[in-house]
Amino acid sequence: MNNFADDASDGSFYFNSQNVLCVNQTPLNDLVNKFFSNEETDEFNEIFLENNNKLVPFQSQLTTPLYVYSKKKLLNNFLNYKKSFNEEISDKFGIETHISYSIKANFNPSVLKLFHQYECWASLVNKNELLLALKVGIKGENLIFNGNGKKLIEIELAIKNKCYLNIDSLFNLRDTIKIAKNLRQNDSLKSCFPVKLLLRINQNEDANVHQYLNTSGDACKFGIREEKIDELINEVKSNDMVQISGFHSHLGSTIKTLDVYHECVKNLVQLVNSTIEKHNINTIELINFGGGLGINYERFESRTSEKFRSKTKFPKPNDLAKVIATYVANLKTKNIKIIVEPGRSLVGDTCILLTKLLGCKKNGNKNFLVVDSSMCECIRPCLYSAYHHIEYLDPLNSKKEIVDIVGPVCESGDFLGKDRYLPMPMRIDNSLYLAVMDVGAYCSSMALNYNIHTKPAEVFIDEFKDKEENSTNEYFLTKKPEKLKNVLECFTEF
Repeated sequence: MNNFADDASDGSFYFNSQNVLCVNQTPLNDLVNKFFSNEETDEFNEIFLENNNKLVPFQSQLTTPLYVYSKKKLLNNFLNYKKSFNEEISDKFGIETHISYSIKANFNPSVLKLFHQYECWASLVNKNELLLALKVGIKGENLIFNGNGKKLIEIELAIKNKCYLNIDSLFNLRDTIKIAKNLRQNDSLKSCFPVKLLLRINQNEDANVHQYLNTSGDACKFGIREEKIDELINEVKSNDMVQISGFHSHLGSTIKTLDVYHECVKNLVQLVNSTIEKHNINTIELINFGGGLGINYERFESRTSEKFRSKTKFPKPNDLAKVIATYVANLKTKNIKIIVEPGRSLVGDTCILLTKLLGCKKNGNKNFLVVDSSMCECIRPCLYSAYHHIEYLDPLNSKKEIVDIVGPVCESGDFLGKDRYLPMPMRIDNSLYLAVMDVGAYCSSMALNYNIHTKPAEVFIDEFKDKEENSTNEYFLTKKPEKLKNVLECFTEF
């Protein structure tokens, strides 16, 4: 096997030279040994916690499935973005830059709170995400309300909290003006006006991503085509309740090359300059370059695959910052904020899904490993045919076979991985665990209750070092496991 390291100082999950899955120089089996029992835990049992939701070894009992995060990796990912944009744009051009976390990727409040401690903004798409951001302490003026379909009550809430409202269509603009006129009659809300609007531009660029992850082009429901912009700007100029505060463009998610970004950034900078000149607008203060960098889901693939794939070099935050820096030098105003709104590239590789092997079976020539995780906890393989690396926490000596890793949900589409080269255990003793890698984005946030599956607990691993710089892991519960009563309590029959 290859793709291993004896250390990953940034908090990454990695396989050491003994092919053991580790984080912060500690095997993941440390968590299993301290908090799991070979006996299945009753879901009605409460998890024993110390102060600050710290798990207590051999007293706090967990069960699978379980989302497990590296707090150190979360922080390193965010600080890498912040450092890159400060160095490439703020320090060179004196232009303010901000990282605006896309909450939809993962709405665990502990994740959002961690980023907020380092001055993160947030991008959101509905009322609940807005209320969550406010609850963790992010100010409304540091929130960007995106989305192609905003309810009137959501627009009202955004205006009252002084959020930037991203306008996606003419009807969205007219709804916003209507709500603004009603609210302006309340003298206590004077400071909320004029409402700051961004225009979301559909640049019709091909980001070369899965069709469900593409957010640009004629077949896409998002944004305003460039030929319609003047119409919206003129309507804004005729209403003193609102103002054009900036522009936004979003290309899609899982972007693997920055070629498309060059065109997007160049076009948006040109649009800002032409708008300032053509419409004599002096209120533009923000440009939001959306579109999420991909992460290397396949970086461990050769460990469990006999197929050869060419290695893709994924762009990093500093690569994105350099592209944007190439064009922002041409802005006619430097009194502007540059915003990017990463989600997947901040959280995707910071979390694993821990799952237990239930058994093995064979149908004809097809081998199956049946685990207790499913499409309910990791829907991306089923939804997008996405790849997630899957491997045992500790290596097995059994003979390797080509297997599918499947869950217990009553759907043939319930699979986590197909055609993986993994050992088929000679016996199952209720203590074999596997890790589904890179589930930090669009897994927990898209989890299902199908088949009345309850949603798993979520745990942070935090690294602590003693005076001699010896590293140890401590474990914190950030989300309690959902129970049947939580699922049923909204039904009136109960």
